[in-house]
Amino acid sequence: MTRNPARRTAALGGAAAALSALATALGAVPAQAQAEQPPPYPVFSTWATDVNVRVGDSPGYRCAEFPSPGNCPKVKGQAQPGDRLAVVCQTKGEQVGTNPNWVFVENRTRGFDGWMAGYYIAHPDNWLPGVPQCYGP
Repeated sequence: MTRNPARRTAALGGAAAALSALATALGAVPAQAQAEQPPPYPVFSTWATDVNVRVGDSPGYRCAEFPSPGNCPKVKGQAQPGDRLAVVCQTKGEQVGTNPNWVFVENRTRGFDGWMAGYYIAHPDNWLPGVPQCYGP
């Protein structure tokens, strides 16, 4: 059997081109470009200092079903003015101040997530624009 290096080179070149086209079609993005993309959730901040971000202390859904200090007793961290709070969703919970809504936040500045009373979000309305409602289990 005779080997044809020209044919092998052409086949490999064609395979590389096909893989490149497939990566482009699938939306492959270099790692650096992915890191530069904004968070997928709307970002807000808080107007108050030392705002507790809470989670439940046991398995179950009481915290997510109706967020409150009683249902979400464990403080995971505290948000500060200027923190980048990516708000994943919002739902009704125990009223704090004049706002009955709670938000699930990812604190991009300090690296923790959990439930926070919507009252402390720096926004003039109780319901945040562009943030979906959380749905229970």
